[in-house]
Amino acid sequence: MKNTRHLATSCAAVLALVFGTLFVSGAAHAQSVSQSANAGPYSVTLKVLPAETFAGSGSAMVRDGGAMSNDVHGSMHPNHHIVVFVKKNGAPVENAHVAISWRLNAMGPWHKVSVVRMYVRGKGPQTTHYGNNEHLPPGHYAVRVTVNNSQPALFHFSLTH
Repeated sequence: MKNTRHLATSCAAVLALVFGTLFVSGAAHAQSVSQSANAGPYSVTLKVLPAETFAGSGSAMVRDGGAMSNDVHGSMHPNHHIVVFVKKNGAPVENAHVAISWRLNAMGPWHKVSVVRMYVRGKGPQTTHYGNNEHLPPGHYAVRVTVNNSQPALFHFSLTH
């Protein structure tokens, strides 16, 4: 009986550790997406990542024009960084007019992203990309991207969080 109680306590401890680790790692890391398509003559790579900071010494991104960034601690409570990398003939396009919109569950209204032009801190304009932090609830998404009034690139993915 003593061994059975010890075994039950050990199993409960292991299960608590496993579920606790899964819960913490799931809460700390938002789901990521990466897809590529063409928008007219442009190659577009869509990335949906955990929300990122634009301000302060610990920021990962440098705002380089366009709209104001949605702060991770702001009133929108963004949970994802939805951005596109644009290339033409294999070279990054550093000064494009990019429009990004998304909708949830195929029939919902289109939501425009306030597009920020940014690059990775310490890596310079060759890492230029466009987008912003957004609050994206779980569901099935359609994302439409145009570059310099090109034909749109369309992306489809699901977020489960």
